[in-house]
Amino acid sequence: MKKLRLPRIFRNRIFVFTVTVLLVVCATVIIVSYSVFSNYFEKSLIRSTESSLRLVSDNIDSHLANVYRLVRFCRGNPSVADYIDSNPEPGSVKSVATYDRIAEEYGNNSSSSYIPRMAVVTDKHFLQIVNATYSSTVDLSRDLPRCDFFAKLIEADDYDFSTGFIKDPFYKNGVRVLPIVRPITYRFNSRTGGFLFMEVTPELFTDAFSRYSLEEDSHVYLNLPGHSYLFDGRVLTEVEAFTVKDARKNAALMDDTIVEKVTDFRGINTIMVSIPLDMPDCTISCSVSLTQLHTKQLFMWITILSVALAITAFGFLLMRRRLRQEKEKNDLEYKMLQSQINPHFIYNTLNSIKWMATVQGSEGIAEMTTALAKLLKSLSKGSSLNVPIREELSLLKDYCTIQSYRYGGTITVDIRTDDPSIEDCSIVKFTLQPLVENAIFHGIEPKGAGHIDVHLYREEGMIRIDVSDDGVGMSEEKAAAILTNAGEARSDFFRELGVYNVNRRLLFEYGEPAGITIDSTECKGTTMTVRIPAKQ
Repeated sequence: MKKLRLPRIFRNRIFVFTVTVLLVVCATVIIVSYSVFSNYFEKSLIRSTESSLRLVSDNIDSHLANVYRLVRFCRGNPSVADYIDSNPEPGSVKSVATYDRIAEEYGNNSSSSYIPRMAVVTDKHFLQIVNATYSSTVDLSRDLPRCDFFAKLIEADDYDFSTGFIKDPFYKNGVRVLPIVRPITYRFNSRTGGFLFMEVTPELFTDAFSRYSLEEDSHVYLNLPGHSYLFDGRVLTEVEAFTVKDARKNAALMDDTIVEKVTDFRGINTIMVSIPLDMPDCTISCSVSLTQLHTKQLFMWITILSVALAITAFGFLLMRRRLRQEKEKNDLEYKMLQSQINPHFIYNTLNSIKWMATVQGSEGIAEMTTALAKLLKSLSKGSSLNVPIREELSLLKDYCTIQSYRYGGTITVDIRTDDPSIEDCSIVKFTLQPLVENAIFHGIEPKGAGHIDVHLYREEGMIRIDVSDDGVGMSEEKAAAILTNAGEARSDFFRELGVYNVNRRLLFEYGEPAGITIDSTECKGTTMTVRIPAKQ
């Protein structure tokens, strides 16, 4: 007879279920991993850019602090205040002394190289410290107030850099400078008596930018109110300001760092990191390298897909294992429900019937024949794996009847049930016969005679069935070998269906802690215990 195969519809259901679960798991892993890794890589690049840009801003702010210190000196020094009050003629002692004091302070300032022109101006005269290449013969007290930017800057409450870099109005070659104009009051009242004019060169910023290491597709900017300048590696070139599309919160290390998704002057969408300078409404910005971001994202996708493939492979291995287990379970059902009666057993039974027919009346023959017929009928009918315990006990009694006559009454069997409701619960078919058979062949037969006790009761929410004999017993090694199929003799009644396979069937059907345990003492007897869930 051919072995029973796992039904195709069942295999298809396992396959569909496994694939569905794998798709859901893989989709979840991909979505979650993409969100986590993408956010991590993006934030990592943002913070790396921020850290480098912070060094640049610190360098610029250090030079700006020197510029502001020079401005504060000119606006608050008593010598300069006396010059404003007295408005002396050029070449006078006071004029020369004031100039020397300003020049001394200018020379001691470590950022003076970025200030090509500085002048203290009254309504009639001025004192100017100027780089030789920027020198001119203009009258600052007359011409400076006429400049377009003058009125706006001198009336501002604070430094105003909204003019951006302009062409130096007092230098014929048109060098671009950032103008600073601040009022100077009289010494003994708050009225404006003069002003300070200062020019700052772009090199104050470009020297700091040149030390900043940039990726090819990353750009650094100086942002003044109304102006945006791109550093191209040498100079600052004014470009169209970038358009902010979305602000990124909690992406930076410092609270004052601004992170935004923008469209730059080239129309490219990127992430811009901006750090404020010690200049009102002024920042420096750097775009995050998209090449680095895409490289990290490629690595991220490779990692995610590798994990997804690993999960898929693991899932298919589990599916194959499940199919193998189901096939083994089905094979066990086949062995149980479709196994054929051992011809040797039939021969022995028929010989016993013949012997009884010869030496005694028909009563025993009828009983033994009836028991055998019931067993054969149970083997041939139906394919249900589970039966009520009541039916299992009925089959067991028929089997014991046959064995009792076969051994001439030397073997007795007692079946006890503590709770009648136990018999309504289900059990895997032909669970008890192999255990009783084992007790007869390996326990009592070597002894010559004996008793078997089958006891059913409830224990800790499960049904426990003890099959005990007073036979020769066995060693622990032998008991362990029976449960591992290493030392169990084949069944006399069921072909290839012994204690080992019964135990496997119970584990397949119910899982742990169901199954069989063996407690045996040599020369005293053996108890095989079956534990199953209490199910109707």
